[in-house]
Amino acid sequence: MKKLLILLLFTFSSSFAQNSYIVDKKGTKTFIRGELTDVLLVDKRISYVNVGKSWEKYIKFKDLDYAVIGPSLLKSFHLNQQKRAEVYFVFGEKTDKKLIGVATTTTTTQGTMSSSTTLYELYVIDNNETVIEQIITRSGKSEEKIEQRGKIAAMIRKHFPDCPDLITKLEKYDVADERNETILSFFSDTEYINCK
Repeated sequence: MKKLLILLLFTFSSSFAQNSYIVDKKGTKTFIRGELTDVLLVDKRISYVNVGKSWEKYIKFKDLDYAVIGPSLLKSFHLNQQKRAEVYFVFGEKTDKKLIGVATTTTTTQGTMSSSTTLYELYVIDNNETVIEQIITRSGKSEEKIEQRGKIAAMIRKHFPDCPDLITKLEKYDVADERNETILSFFSDTEYINCK
């Protein structure tokens, strides 16, 4: 009985540990340790550790089909049939469209001074990966950037009004503030929501 209990415990613990995986362009599925996975947006690659291993490996975005990392889904898309694919988080998905996006921060250093800026990209696409609507903006204080950020919540509500889980997630970040900056936290909450 004790051996059976240990075997069941091992089976359940390993099945929970294997909820993160990567699928490359060739269709090869690799189970990874989600807690040791890092999406390196600027470097266009994912750093990961295989289940049962301790050393770090990498997969370049150009070789990635999709990755499930805990509650997040990262997928390669050819937006508007572009030749080169780009990788985005899938925030929400219905039968006919997806909400995808990414926030990429770059840091520049001049002497002892460094500054960083973040590019925010949010797209509503159809099943052919054609962009239906998009918002691309940067961090900063300019009126144009503040105005663009103010359109994010409206765009999501317009295309996903029948997805209550996505709207609930949006409402956590759709808070009125002077520069419309709270909404940008939506990009950090990369949980995938299936609205189908």
